[in-house]
Amino acid sequence: MDLNERPEEGDESKLRRWVANLQLESWQLELLITGFSIFLLNESIGSYAAWSEELRFNKLVPTNSANAVFLIMATFLINAIPYAIKFFLISLLIHLLLRGFWIGIVGLSSVSSNIGLHDMNLRGPFRKYLPGKVQSLDELILYLDKIASVIFAYTYLLAFSIISVVMIGAFLFLFVGIGTLGATIFDNPTVAVLVSIISVLIGFLLAIAAIIFFLDTIFFSAFKKSKWFSVLYFPIYRFFSIISLSFIYRSIYYHLINNYKKKQIIQVTLILVGVVFISFKIEDWDRYAYYPKEDNSNGYFFQARQYDDERWGGYIRTASIPSKIVKGNFLELFIRYSPRDNMALDLLCPEYAGLENDPTILDSFNAGMESAIDSTFSVNAMLYDSDYEDKVNLTLSCFKELFEVKLNGKIVILDEVFFMRHENKNEKGIMTMLDISSLSAGVNMIEIKKKRLDNNPFVRNKTAEDLKFMQFVKIPFWKEPH
Repeated sequence: MDLNERPEEGDESKLRRWVANLQLESWQLELLITGFSIFLLNESIGSYAAWSEELRFNKLVPTNSANAVFLIMATFLINAIPYAIKFFLISLLIHLLLRGFWIGIVGLSSVSSNIGLHDMNLRGPFRKYLPGKVQSLDELILYLDKIASVIFAYTYLLAFSIISVVMIGAFLFLFVGIGTLGATIFDNPTVAVLVSIISVLIGFLLAIAAIIFFLDTIFFSAFKKSKWFSVLYFPIYRFFSIISLSFIYRSIYYHLINNYKKKQIIQVTLILVGVVFISFKIEDWDRYAYYPKEDNSNGYFFQARQYDDERWGGYIRTASIPSKIVKGNFLELFIRYSPRDNMALDLLCPEYAGLENDPTILDSFNAGMESAIDSTFSVNAMLYDSDYEDKVNLTLSCFKELFEVKLNGKIVILDEVFFMRHENKNEKGIMTMLDISSLSAGVNMIEIKKKRLDNNPFVRNKTAEDLKFMQFVKIPFWKEPH
């Protein structure tokens, strides 16, 4: 039989020889996969950061109480992935280091595999101590090969375990979110509260069951060995095995806990976790003890992202002007519109929501069919509101109520306001021109406040009176003398 040929199922002896041959050559695949994975993981960190920032900026923003829990779930997933990536990357780097050391020992043993300690003329305690502690190169090769292979498999086991934790956490948030969304369907406050309580209670019980599931995994299947508790635990195990996708990697888990000492597994886990923890601590290490937390709402920080000609990257999160040094009599001011503002706009002007007015292909098809059947119906009239421009104008007036702009402490009347997509990263917002002709040369300050809910934004039965102006951003600029 050719050892490189895959055997048929049922032939145990041939299968064992085929697997044994794969095991002898597995280090080559390990190095190939490790190197390729390290390259992909290292490249993916920056790409993932850019993608997740865009997602959080445009999508993962609470607009009402119904989607808040779903956003928490999505944010939880997105924030957990970088930890898994870095943990995976560090573990693979450790494996690559061990394999590189192993290959070096293999190369050295090809010259000579014997260590002649007796020829070194050792004296004193070293004569008895070193011969028992120094392994031969062959023994060291076998030991390192075993350790490197275990770390390689264990790395993927821990990576999948992190995915399982994230999957179960997402499931719990999703369940509670569905309950919260279902509560908003009922007009009766009593029924809505009852639905919310039931969903939270079931979510709490599922969370307890998830903790039991993970404790059983951490404590080497201790609950499965209990005579009475194993009966109660079995349905929990079956359910969360599916939710967490642990059925994919359970073979690796049971192989490790059955063939290696618990002490060894714990030590390897603590070493890997310790290395990852130290790496994160090094990244978060801040030696600037007297530098406060940056806040663009108090006017004490100069932030380049507030000026179009100095913004090196990132999104406009609050407002922006063309430059910190201004010439002329007018200054362009862009104020970003965030989906978070929908909670306030729903109270100020809910009748103007849905201004996209972008018909789908199906809408156009239906309008065309209606027009063909009855020529008195115009396609444009069916697809577009006749009073659309009036709604847009009234919505701009609504945005004027949402923001309060001050220039050097004096309120600016926003007479002319326009919708605008900023050229930076296509951010949506409003634009107005500030008259700065009367300002003196030197530093000046733009202060913007925005209406927000003064109480819990997720409390039912809110009104426009609950909206209060709160500090949004302050932007300093310098006017050049005439």
